[in-house]
Amino acid sequence: MLYYYNMVAEAVVEADRSSVEEKFHQTKAFIVNTAGKIAYDYFYSGSTSNTLKEDLTVVTQVDKDVETVLVNYIHENFPDDSIYGEEFGKENGTSGFTWFLDPIDGTDNFVRHVPFFGISVARLGDDSEGSFAIIHNPATKQTFSSFKEELGGVFENGRLCTITPEPLGGKTILTISAASKKGEWIKPAKYALMEEIGLKYGRGGSYNCCALELAYVAANRIDADLIFGLDPYDYAAGLFLAKAAGGEISVFEDGKWQTWDSNLKDLCLKENAMIFVSHPSIHQSMLDFIGDPKSWAEKSTKKLGPPPREEWDVPGLKNWN
Repeated sequence: MLYYYNMVAEAVVEADRSSVEEKFHQTKAFIVNTAGKIAYDYFYSGSTSNTLKEDLTVVTQVDKDVETVLVNYIHENFPDDSIYGEEFGKENGTSGFTWFLDPIDGTDNFVRHVPFFGISVARLGDDSEGSFAIIHNPATKQTFSSFKEELGGVFENGRLCTITPEPLGGKTILTISAASKKGEWIKPAKYALMEEIGLKYGRGGSYNCCALELAYVAANRIDADLIFGLDPYDYAAGLFLAKAAGGEISVFEDGKWQTWDSNLKDLCLKENAMIFVSHPSIHQSMLDFIGDPKSWAEKSTKKLGPPPREEWDVPGLKNWN
């Protein structure tokens, strides 16, 4: 009898997993074919208006349109889930799952017709079952996705990606994903770190799209990404992909870097997190070099803070066509 109940329980788990996989593929198809088409049409239309938010970040109508269709999709297919989106904020649910939505990550690139931006979507729960992440670049038709957080690998379209035993190409490429809106120390620290990391390891830079930078860590194109001053919807999907591909994640808390072993939803519900994601073979040595990210602000000669708001009111910036 016990054997029978065990068999039934295993069958239920397998059925639930199949259901999750079906929902994952359904969601990916919706992001690519519906949300992605909205972004694709805007990007290649030759005319994309934009405005500045109060925090001086850029927003376009397509950000709002894409998030609207994503939220409506979640309401219809996952009505009990919570939502944390960039444009429309938070909705509380009861299922234990939270969706992190960045309708256009890399909006600065998007409005300049630089094809390095992405729709970033993650559904995260208290464990890996039922969780998945998708990052889609409509301009290049690249889609990075995984529903297996625990070293299951990441698909780039039809190709399975896992992190290689050693970084490729004989040098280390690290990107820094940071926005100065959350502290005057962030901009000078970012520039100082980029310079010193480039000198020591080979290359340090920023492509201005955290989601894709983390997807590129999972796909072995970038070796590490340092994150500070961003919001959870910027990096939730990317963290899931990097972990699924075999990357390591650490968080700077209580004055030191600590390996993150808990579920990713808890990390993504933290505010003002400082996170480092990398190839395992370089993880600790780079953390030892970076130390406290804030301390690098003192080493920079860059000016603090963004320019006054009136300096942004120039032809072609607020209403770009």
